[in-house]
Amino acid sequence: FRFQPWGDVLDWFAQQADLSLVMDAPPPGTLNYTDNREYTPAEALDLMNGVLLTKGFTLVRRERMLMVVNLEDGIPPNLVPFVPGEKLDALGEFELATTLFRLGRLSAEDAQAEIQRLIGPQGAVVLLPKAGQIQVTETAGRLRLIRSVLEATAQLQASDAGAVKAFQPTHVGVEDVLPLLR
Repeated sequence: FRFQPWGDVLDWFAQQADLSLVMDAPPPGTLNYTDNREYTPAEALDLMNGVLLTKGFTLVRRERMLMVVNLEDGIPPNLVPFVPGEKLDALGEFELATTLFRLGRLSAEDAQAEIQRLIGPQGAVVLLPKAGQIQVTETAGRLRLIRSVLEATAQLQASDAGAVKAFQPTHVGVEDVLPLLR
């Protein structure tokens, strides 16, 4: 693509990928991209999303629909597909998705504090403290990063919970305390 208007690029891509394009207004400007590599539709979508995110737009795929979303207008939550955590690895780096993370011993507030700095302008976090879960909408690449952070935090908490701590008695001798401990 050399100086091709985004509307033409997205029309062409939707036809090639056998998707129905939903677009109120095309992103401004043009796409300049030349490459000899062949891409699957998912890889091409990810490539275009990587460029479009820098322009404040994203493409959201829902089944056979391809929607062009202006990030300034916000993304309606029902547009972003829900993807179970175990299927995140199948998504492209810049593909938007919503997923649930189980928190284990980590509180929802602590989880939110850990991941809030990882959330981009298109992302959102919903706390579900009673369910012990947190719902996150973000690009799949960031969702995988958030998953790693939450897993690492849970492992640290688990290792702290089972840690053996040493106490040095200050007002009693060790021999006096040992029978009580046994």
